[in-house]
Amino acid sequence: MKTFEVFTEKKRTENAILVSAFVGEVGKEETFFVPLSKLEIQGEKLLIDDDFWSIKLNDIKNPAPEKMITKISALYDKGEKSTKVAVKARLKSFDKVNEIWLFLPNSKVASMEELNEVEDEPRFKITLPEWVYNSALKSALEYQLTNFWNKDVAEDQKYSVEDFTILED
Repeated sequence: MKTFEVFTEKKRTENAILVSAFVGEVGKEETFFVPLSKLEIQGEKLLIDDDFWSIKLNDIKNPAPEKMITKISALYDKGEKSTKVAVKARLKSFDKVNEIWLFLPNSKVASMEELNEVEDEPRFKITLPEWVYNSALKSALEYQLTNFWNKDVAEDQKYSVEDFTILED
C-alpha cells in the first residue's frame, strides 16, 4: 500500500475522495481522486492500493493534454478573477435569441484575440479547456432556468438545460 503520512481531503463524493498530498515520486504537491474502494484511512494516514497507485502515478507523471476549444463571443469583460463572455442561446422553439453570460476563471483562458471584422461589432476569439466551457455553460443555463424561465412554472412544464440550443457565430 502506498502510504501518505500527510494529506488533505479536499472533497468527498459517494464513490471517491479528492486528495491533496505531496507526491515524492514527482517532488511536488498533487491533487487527485481516489476511489473509496482503493483506500484506507488509518488515523492521520492515507493508504492507497498499490495497483491503483501505480496507474494514478503514471497519470500524474504523464498528464493527458487538455482538450481545448475556441469560441467566439461578442463580449469579453475581464475582471479580477473571472472573465465574462456571452453565448447566444434559444430556448426550445421560441424565436427569441437570448444572450447568456458565462463566467470563466481567468487562469483557464488560454488565449483571447480581438476580431475587428465589422466596426462597432466587437467579437472575441477565446480559447480554453472544453471542460471549463461546458461547466460554465451548464451553470449559466441552470441559473437562467431557476431564476427566469422556470420561475412559477408547474413542475411538469419546467424546462431543462437540454432544451436550450446554443447558436454559433
